[in-house]
Amino acid sequence: MDIKESRAAMERHMLSQADSVGELLEQFRDRIPPALIHGPGWDKLVERGRGLPISLATAGFGFEMPLHDPEPRADLGLALFGGSRSAEHFEEWSRSRAADPSATAVVRLLHEIGRETSDLQRIAGDKLLLEYDIDPGHVGTPPDPGIFLYPDDDALPSDPSARQREDLGVLIDAVAKASGREPDARERRRAERVYRAVPEGTCIGAVGAFPARAKGLRFAVTGLRTTREATAFLERVGWPGRPQTVAALASDLEDRGAFAHLALHLDIRAEGVGPVLGVSFYASDDQWMRAARPWIPLIDRLREQGLTVPEKSSALMDSWSGAETAFGRGSMLMIVRGIHHIKLVLADDRWQQVKAYVFLLVFPPFPAAQPAELAE
Repeated sequence: MDIKESRAAMERHMLSQADSVGELLEQFRDRIPPALIHGPGWDKLVERGRGLPISLATAGFGFEMPLHDPEPRADLGLALFGGSRSAEHFEEWSRSRAADPSATAVVRLLHEIGRETSDLQRIAGDKLLLEYDIDPGHVGTPPDPGIFLYPDDDALPSDPSARQREDLGVLIDAVAKASGREPDARERRRAERVYRAVPEGTCIGAVGAFPARAKGLRFAVTGLRTTREATAFLERVGWPGRPQTVAALASDLEDRGAFAHLALHLDIRAEGVGPVLGVSFYASDDQWMRAARPWIPLIDRLREQGLTVPEKSSALMDSWSGAETAFGRGSMLMIVRGIHHIKLVLADDRWQQVKAYVFLLVFPPFPAAQPAELAE
């Protein structure tokens, strides 16, 4: 059984486990520590999830947990694959919401990445990610999710050819349209300049946008191995912050062997690179790692520097790793948990946020369903 067949079998099984994402989340309430998500944060998360079809969670789901903030809450990350049964289910669901431009835009994007002859699928494969901001204090219509595409590892490498620069434009236009706005030629030229500056051996790992936030693109430059690579790149692209602040933290972590590689998250606007910077640390080259031990040096150092709430970082390390089986709705399920990466956000020359991006993969416990394969 190949990956697509495994995924299809998993999707059929998971579509019967709940009617909505919120209902599925509630089945795992006792596996999420109150220190991480609780009270209004949990209530708003489930409320948002109940308005989303289960097809968004058949490939598992992820949380963005703010470790710097004592409030127990998390944003929600959900994936879809073009050409899949879940994509068909999402489209069926969206037809009943003709007034929802966000769902309509996602359906159009799914059609494009699901077409084997499309340039978009050639560049970015068939996966898209939706990031839902969950604000416990928000009243009224929830904001539209962020939309992200993930180029294949060799699609947008360093030292780009003319065709690869054109391919970047294809992604930018697709993300802009899915975000409900027309492509901006100045923004695209700025993005191309950033792309030409990426270091050797790295690549553009993600291109996305947040329709509910300020205009612009979010780029992830991935595969950076050293602090020096990262700061030199920031200097080349004219990032308006102080690379020395990045170096002070990252070099300390590098000396301690606290990460295997890192990524930089930049806001690309028509007028230039935005001042807010995200720096993601990966403890291993395996992005779907289930073990907590490799994260200890990083988590401990962030705690020592007072950048995280101790109760939250402890709860994360105690709970978010490993695999187990559990009863779902009428059947057994395999549950795999792990930390994907830890992201720090630098604004006004200060590390203002520390966020753990964690995953929870859920699938039937048959041999062909291996977490790393199903998450690709």
